[in-house]
Amino acid sequence: MKRNEADPTKITRETYDQIASGYTQRIDELVLNTWVGKFEKYLLDKLVTLVMTGGVQTAEILDIGCGYGKDTFYLSQKKRVIAIGLDYSSGMLSEARKNFPSVFFVQMDMRNLGFVRSYFRGVWANGCVYHIPKKELTRVLLEVRGVLNSSGIFSFNFKVGTDEQLEKNPRSYGGKSRFYAYYGIEEMKSLIAQVDLKVVEVEPYPKAILGERIVQMWTQKP
Repeated sequence: MKRNEADPTKITRETYDQIASGYTQRIDELVLNTWVGKFEKYLLDKLVTLVMTGGVQTAEILDIGCGYGKDTFYLSQKKRVIAIGLDYSSGMLSEARKNFPSVFFVQMDMRNLGFVRSYFRGVWANGCVYHIPKKELTRVLLEVRGVLNSSGIFSFNFKVGTDEQLEKNPRSYGGKSRFYAYYGIEEMKSLIAQVDLKVVEVEPYPKAILGERIVQMWTQKP
């Protein structure tokens, strides 16, 4: 077996390092020119509303898999929100820092979050948890739970399906392999329950994106 074949997450990171500039342009066009951008801003606004309930004065929000930084920047513009962007790919973080120099970004593996426990009021993960093999997702969820404070909100999306594999030509941007894991809604609910998070809402995207069904799941730490 070749060195990288046992670590599809590393292969995916290396791919993002190589395609960062072109991928950023591709996704930016998708967000700007379709309904996707408007819907995801609605989701981000909803997250801010949820984390600011109960008289919270300041809300720290972690953006996992921040990519080129658009969501972290959007969150950082909200009053009383402190947003931190995190990505595993140094190439994507270079794009983020170039595009949004006023925002704080850090390179980190979501399977090992090096933050103070119970620090964040909210965690946002857009387009990233499906890059982790299914056998490792529980580890990610436990890490997220660990950095959330009491009643904190974890909002993330996933692709609906049953398979997991390295895809040589992903629909969003082909040419180099990236790993994808697909989940059923009940399957994901079960995984969430196992790490003692509460599912608050399941919110399907109103249309398929590039032919794929995507679901937003809202969870809360007790």
